[in-house]
Amino acid sequence: MRGLRIDPERTEVRRLLRHAPLRGARVLEVGCGDGRLTRRIAGVVGSIVAIDPDEAAIARASRRVPAGLRGRIHFQVGSGEAMPFPAHSFDAVLFSWSL
Repeated sequence: MRGLRIDPERTEVRRLLRHAPLRGARVLEVGCGDGRLTRRIAGVVGSIVAIDPDEAAIARASRRVPAGLRGRIHFQVGSGEAMPFPAHSFDAVLFSWSL
């Protein structure tokens, strides 16, 4: 997959924003991997917590956060089976490309 550009036209993001209530929302992304989608929607959402069980992927994702988005994106190691968040912490949950 080296050198492959995933969704260069940003079709995925446009469709998400058209059909999901994400603008200004508090979002949880489960299975964020390297943070590709996280970074793409971070400028639209109010804030986003992105979790993944892969520590190395979370480390890579954290390093790739642009300076202007650092206050909106929070990456952490975690899984969908055991989430430490209180009820009603988020307005929307994304689970994309995680199977």
